[in-house]
Amino acid sequence: MKRRTFVAGTLSIAGLSGCLGDTEYRIIDTAVESASEPLSVSVHLAAADATIEHPAALTLSLENTGDESVRIRSYGVWPFGVLAVAPSSTPDEETWRTTLFSPSYEATDRVEVGRGGSSLSLDGTPLTRTLEPDDTVSRRYELRGNDLPRPGTYYVVERFESKATRYARADEWEPLEYRVRLHIEKNSRLPM
Repeated sequence: MKRRTFVAGTLSIAGLSGCLGDTEYRIIDTAVESASEPLSVSVHLAAADATIEHPAALTLSLENTGDESVRIRSYGVWPFGVLAVAPSSTPDEETWRTTLFSPSYEATDRVEVGRGGSSLSLDGTPLTRTLEPDDTVSRRYELRGNDLPRPGTYYVVERFESKATRYARADEWEPLEYRVRLHIEKNSRLPM
């Protein structure tokens, strides 16, 4: 066997073993624990497996279940803004978070988020739109396996607390409060 063939084969196997050694996760349970009336938040799990090659995907939907129009103000993308997952539903400044990627980020010039949240910038101008009674708006968010440090319970949180989504029925703006919980376990791997 020639040296080049041996070296190329060895490097291919080493590269493959590095990929196979990366942790992969599966979202096994989702729940919405609370929401602000008259708005209702729901979550639909589109893809449960969070691998390096393919992200887990969830769709968040916001519905106006009331009889009046509601104005929603958010930053980056409407209506949820830039989201992350964290091990606490009320993270402080020092709590670890990983930014969720959304295809909506690519469709706007108000936010730039690198996959995995490695780079992040946000326009400080709010987006304000009206959600009419019985109307629903949905956004897809993605989570890659290499963005999580370990399995466990995580919560979907706003990435920028100072730019949290707010809503108003009249003149007074209130925080859009909802709690989406994800239970994530480690995927079983094929032994090498």
